[in-house]
Amino acid sequence: MKLPNPPKLVRFMLRHILNGLVIGAVFVLVLIWTDFMGIGTMLKTDDSGLATFLLFFQTSFTFGAVSMAIAVMHLGEDED
Repeated sequence: MKLPNPPKLVRFMLRHILNGLVIGAVFVLVLIWTDFMGIGTMLKTDDSGLATFLLFFQTSFTFGAVSMAIAVMHLGEDED
């Protein structure tokens, strides 16, 4: 059974949300890898992994929402 294609606007929104999620995840990975302000060290001491999950989750969804909002705000502009 073939699933129907979602409408063009839904694909547009999902594409931009996913771009933001990836950018947010990469941003958090860079913060942890460079140990910016001791974030990587703090996360190493958390045995449950909840802090790392929450940092990835919140940051990625924030970046995704911002990416989607920027894309929607630029919908009516003509490209030169």
